[in-house]
Amino acid sequence: MRYHLGCGDQRLEGWVNVDIRKTSAADLVMDLNTLTFPDPERIDAFFSHAFFEHLRRDSRVPHLKALLHSLSPEGFVCFLGLPDFRRVAELYLAGGPGVIGPHFDLFNVYRYTHGDPEMSPEEGWEAQLHKSLFDVPEIGRLLRDAGYASYVVFRYVYPGDPPAIDLSLGFYATPRNVPEQELQRTAREFLAEFDGRFLQSATIAFEDGRSRPRAVARVASLPQKKLLQRGAYGVASILARNRHPA
Repeated sequence: MRYHLGCGDQRLEGWVNVDIRKTSAADLVMDLNTLTFPDPERIDAFFSHAFFEHLRRDSRVPHLKALLHSLSPEGFVCFLGLPDFRRVAELYLAGGPGVIGPHFDLFNVYRYTHGDPEMSPEEGWEAQLHKSLFDVPEIGRLLRDAGYASYVVFRYVYPGDPPAIDLSLGFYATPRNVPEQELQRTAREFLAEFDGRFLQSATIAFEDGRSRPRAVARVASLPQKKLLQRGAYGVASILARNRHPA
């Protein structure tokens, strides 16, 4: 069982295509801000393209946790199409090449930070609006807070875009502890299926990754202030409780 989330009009054969509205591609209509799946721990994969930035900010970690809870032990989550705000800002400040027009001007910035929702008023302005900004550290923090044991974050170029427009981010995450090199390999193998459709596979560059037990991932994501307040003994206690649950 594999779910394609936020499918819009992009249908993937062999997947359950899910969207917040009934589209030509959707098999299932669901508000993915508050998703639930009827048969937890049976789903093999969750995939999305240009979807995660449409969720409300306070729904991002609960959404990722719900996916994690529903995954089979060998399953994975792979999301594509998250605009890298740092790279967007760099292209704007440098006057880089634009996707619309010759230069990366404020309209190009707006398309990535807000999604230009006015271009599809019939689809619902609020649903099309980008509600979050992302960069590589932010994605890693969200995955750690959600409890994923292993993940890699990568950037790539969208098909048809010039090489300088390398501002699309994605991640591949698992509930189990997988060595980073192996995770990169399996991510590349999976993404090859979408080469030329959602990304240029040859442009994939891994930017961040973690391979650690889930309990350690949760502790590592705690705000620094809380870690200082708890001290070394408090952190050790957290790890001990997760290794030896009551």
